[in-house]
Amino acid sequence: MKYRQTGWIAGLVFILALVAIPIWYFTQIDDTVAGQIPDSPWDGVPRRAAPVDHSSLLEGPFETGQQVTAACLACHEDSAEQVIHTAHWRWESGPVEMEGRAEAVSVGKKNAINNFCIGIQGNWESCTSCHAGYGWEDETFDFENTANVDCLACHDHSGGYRKGKMGLPVEGVDLVAAAKSVGLPTRENCGSCHFRGGGGNAVKHGDLDESLYYPEEHVDVHMGRYDFQCIDCHRTEDHVIGGRSISVSVDNEN
Repeated sequence: MKYRQTGWIAGLVFILALVAIPIWYFTQIDDTVAGQIPDSPWDGVPRRAAPVDHSSLLEGPFETGQQVTAACLACHEDSAEQVIHTAHWRWESGPVEMEGRAEAVSVGKKNAINNFCIGIQGNWESCTSCHAGYGWEDETFDFENTANVDCLACHDHSGGYRKGKMGLPVEGVDLVAAAKSVGLPTRENCGSCHFRGGGGNAVKHGDLDESLYYPEEHVDVHMGRYDFQCIDCHRTEDHVIGGRSISVSVDNEN
């Protein structure tokens, strides 16, 4: 009996060692090699320019979002014209040749079957609360009217800007504070729509949710360990943001 007990204890110690030693070994591995500094993802990413402080440039008062846009365009004259030609504004791609179609077609949130949301036509005012513009109520919306571009949706840093139905600012939003706070888009700006697509957190995109506002590195190593913003990878030129919001590109481009 005594020998059996001793053997059982020895076996338990052996099993624990078998598990613990590899764990200890691999957690001690140093990322550096012979004094070299490990590569950083920042080495391959252009650094963001420091934004201009607008707190003394935009005085207000502002009663509507369109008034803020007009103030922005006084200096950024070409910005709204750039925005209205983007997918964020039009919610559709340019014409694409597709197999089985005699003519090129445009595809996007504006006209595609949109998972369980089906399509924006069934709930215009709520769906367009995430549009980068103001006043999209129905199919008569004028996509050429630059006055309805919403600059604050992507550039607000106040933390208090909220969009409601038809993309209009909700009642009580301090538009002056929002305008004075503007800067480069952050995860909060992008996530307010992309993390809550379909009306709630992670409802629409299983890989995009509010954990990405301030993620741990095991969730997203670039944003969690290196503090990337969305725009560091989704590079932007003339307000055209790189990347696709649909899982499979219809034209083999990104």
